[in-house]
Amino acid sequence: MSQELTAGCKVNLYLDIVGVRADGYHEIESLFYPLPSPCDVLTLAEGGEGFRLTCSDPSLAAGENILTRAYERFAGATGFAPGLAVHLDKGIPMGAGLGGGSSDAATLLRWLNGRAGDKALSSGELADLALSLGADVPFFLDNVPAWVTGIGEVLEPVPASLDDYVVLVVCPQVHVNTAWAYRRYDEMLAQGLVRPRKELTLNFSPIKNLCFTKPPELWNSFEEVVFQEFPVLYGIKELILDGFADACVMSGSGSSFVALFSSSENAARCAGRLRSLGHACFGIRSGRPVRLDS
Repeated sequence: MSQELTAGCKVNLYLDIVGVRADGYHEIESLFYPLPSPCDVLTLAEGGEGFRLTCSDPSLAAGENILTRAYERFAGATGFAPGLAVHLDKGIPMGAGLGGGSSDAATLLRWLNGRAGDKALSSGELADLALSLGADVPFFLDNVPAWVTGIGEVLEPVPASLDDYVVLVVCPQVHVNTAWAYRRYDEMLAQGLVRPRKELTLNFSPIKNLCFTKPPELWNSFEEVVFQEFPVLYGIKELILDGFADACVMSGSGSSFVALFSSSENAARCAGRLRSLGHACFGIRSGRPVRLDS
């Protein structure tokens, strides 16, 4: 018997880099919003010995995969180590800023904890273990909109809703390395070429704007950095806004975009144009994937 688990993605509706800690980690302020599409699918089959991983992208099953680390750390913390074969079907593009690997790890951790019986971890212990795998992993355990601070580990659920919009997630065929993006941001900050958003706008309340104003005000500090290196991405954002999106912003360090449309017809036309240029598009309405056929 096998079981399928779906791992959704997240988008950053707001992302400001507000500082660098002594250990080199960057502190952020961000609004994370979970979406059901694009998604990865994990097919689990119990039995045999140890943890075995296969993937639709064979390169991801080799070496130090985050799913292998999640299994091993959970087993080390609890003593619960069932024989388990996992096949990962990748639907979330790599290097897109959508948190695919973190979502996969959180999905596996939730499943393991649900099967561990009296060895199961408390919610706080599971969150600490998740954080040891990556800053975004704890968010996917609860998978609700959250205001995120620190290095991404401090989560405050917020009543944000995009149900009034058709959400379009656009995934260009461009890979942006997150470590490079942070390094380049630091270089440009030292040169005075970028500044944190909170220094640019006094008394700016991103949570309030995003939750309660129309259109919501979206922001990503990485755009100034990434668009210089990848001007094609700037062109894609312009195309989306020209397609009558109410708002659009790059997610994470890129290369994906999240766009909000009041009109499903405009969303469909924009998606059709983007797909004709080779960019993957995913539509969501009221928390569910929808087809966007122009």
